[in-house]
Amino acid sequence: MALYASIILDNPSPEIDRIFDYEIPFELLDRVFSGARVRVPFGGRNNIVKGYCLEVKENSDIPAGKIKMIREAPDKEPVLGKDMLLLAKWMKERYFTTLSQCLRIMLPAGIDIKNSEKTAFLKFERAEAEEEAKRLSSKKSLSAQALALNYILENGSAPVSKIIKELNISLSPLSTLQKRGVIGIEHKLIRHEFKDISIDQRETVPVLNSSQKIAVDTVTESFGKNIKPFLLFGITGSGKTEVYLKIIERVLSDGKQAIVLVPEISLTPLIVGRFKSRFGDLVGVTHSRMSAGERNEVWKRAESGEISVVIGPRSALFMPFKSLGIIIIDEEHEASYHSDSSPRYNAVEVAQKRCNLSGASLLLGSATPSVESFYKAQNGEYRLLRLYERAGNAKLPEAEIVDMRLELSSGNRSIFSRRLYSAVKEKLAKNEQIMLFLNRRGYSTFVSCRKCGYVATCSNCSVAYKYHYKGNFLMCHYCGQKAEVPKVCPSCGSKYIKYFGTGTQKIEEEVKKLFPQSRVLRMDFDTTSQKGSHSRILNAFAKGEADILIGTQMIAKGHDFQNVSLVGIMAADVSLNTGDYRGGETTFELITQAAGRAGRGTTVGNVIIQTYQPENYAVKCAARQNYEEFYKNECSIRKTMGYPPFSTVFTVIFTGKDENKVSEKTTDFCSILYKLKKNNGIYDNISVIGPSEASVYKVKNEYRMLLVLKCADENVLRDLTGKCLEEYRQKNKKTDVMVNLYLSAQNIF
Repeated sequence: MALYASIILDNPSPEIDRIFDYEIPFELLDRVFSGARVRVPFGGRNNIVKGYCLEVKENSDIPAGKIKMIREAPDKEPVLGKDMLLLAKWMKERYFTTLSQCLRIMLPAGIDIKNSEKTAFLKFERAEAEEEAKRLSSKKSLSAQALALNYILENGSAPVSKIIKELNISLSPLSTLQKRGVIGIEHKLIRHEFKDISIDQRETVPVLNSSQKIAVDTVTESFGKNIKPFLLFGITGSGKTEVYLKIIERVLSDGKQAIVLVPEISLTPLIVGRFKSRFGDLVGVTHSRMSAGERNEVWKRAESGEISVVIGPRSALFMPFKSLGIIIIDEEHEASYHSDSSPRYNAVEVAQKRCNLSGASLLLGSATPSVESFYKAQNGEYRLLRLYERAGNAKLPEAEIVDMRLELSSGNRSIFSRRLYSAVKEKLAKNEQIMLFLNRRGYSTFVSCRKCGYVATCSNCSVAYKYHYKGNFLMCHYCGQKAEVPKVCPSCGSKYIKYFGTGTQKIEEEVKKLFPQSRVLRMDFDTTSQKGSHSRILNAFAKGEADILIGTQMIAKGHDFQNVSLVGIMAADVSLNTGDYRGGETTFELITQAAGRAGRGTTVGNVIIQTYQPENYAVKCAARQNYEEFYKNECSIRKTMGYPPFSTVFTVIFTGKDENKVSEKTTDFCSILYKLKKNNGIYDNISVIGPSEASVYKVKNEYRMLLVLKCADENVLRDLTGKCLEEYRQKNKKTDVMVNLYLSAQNIF
């Protein structure tokens, strides 16, 4: 009796994102199963394409004479387990994407790279092989065999390809030695020698304080009960990592596995060092700077159970653990957990769904939880755990705010305030280390007055205008309102109004000019482009090889340098004025996290916050490390303005190389949208903002238009958006204009 497979093709096109039936040939019956990869003929020309088997079944609706056969099936075991297939189907519906794209991101980029190679090894006893090598060497016609045998005697087993290349011989001598039983040749697993990126963290295991112990006990007692996610909210330096380690000890003792997500590569060396000191070779690491082959090997080790803990960015979420016990998401508030390429998923949401499917626990950790997460904790969707004090009796740093408007009015045009300059000088004299942080989370340009602190802001939306280079105008990306660029400050009449921004390189130049004897390291995109550069810079600073570390958000969080006694925050209000309603939240997070790097040892830390808006609630609350006060202020604003968590915001982006076509297709989509809104009263409460040009209108020769949809009822908004996308795609099957959907306004460009 014939068997059939339900196949989804590995193609991102929505037009073919459906299941196709194929017959399984007899010789592949043991290789085609749910979760297997296949190659199948497709289309009129029967091109061979990749696909994934979702199900094996006994019947198909396609007539026997017309159904096509599967051509290849490379896997001996499923590469996608049942839970992962269910997770992919959930993601497809949740994020308005294709099943193919969801399945693709669950597999490592290097999965098609061969993970085994032909390896030659000795079969004769060594003494017997040495005699044979001498005999072969005495005969000129057998010299190639002698070379090969001596190489194996000297090096032990070796890849056949390596022997051939290094000795400049053919395969024939090795084949002859194999036929005679002198050597053996078989496929062996390729093992990569991973470069150790960790920062040395050998340490005495600390004793937990009372709040840490309560957190550990609460989480571990919940194992296997599939209850609500936990939100671990602890001040900077409160020992969240030690809580993670203790919880994972219990997970491993129960024979289960753990995934630990970190938001950035710069955090990986530190946390890997802590985890390897505790769990040794059970720890695997994956990140974007690794080769495809290396990432594939980590994936294979997780699949085989050789490793039980994986640390990495959001892609580590899909590691093929068969007995997952917990997923931990460190710095859960970070924007990097939101994918900005298809499928555009939220790693926190996906982690929660994976835990629900596998019966694992989910733990989110942060000193500055996202407003949405804390709102869920306050409303009972998450269980809140608190860490109230710094570990090891360390004290929170003493913070002070410097008003840069006063510095300017008194004649100081340096990027260093007088207070920060004197503090750096004082710490250098004491041989203490300093971190200088430039708040550059927001890259969008805004207009600000350096004399009075005025920021050009939309009167409708309480967010900063974004400056558009093309056309030289200001625009709000929530309501579309435009304004002229002021030549003088509307508030004080000053001529010191301009596009705000500075760079880490400029700060480095100023530091070397003001403090020529200091040893300086800079950590930003430019200095970390090479593999291993993150750990190299952080290791050097940890060992005291530099006095001052300058950096962007890469240095703002997670790092624990005991000798850092001063943190200078150079431009606290840059992210305050990005034109994003999250500007206040981002500012609070970054200042709080950066300030938390100071005073983690025995020395009391100092933080100096330079700003042109010292009265802003986010700046003042961050200086006091007062999250609850910030949360209260932020929620008041968001509730009034109808921003999340009190509403849902979707952003639709239209991208293409032809400017006119992008505009035309955006208009087409809007026509469908307004027609559906007009014909169904349930959609009356959905606000439509735009369409408008993206703030950076042209990127890589592609034009971008955006449309923002907002509604208090997420289900209603999802219903309308889904219908719009479906009708639009039906009418525009062949178009060069891409339509992408972000399930938040976080990625408004």
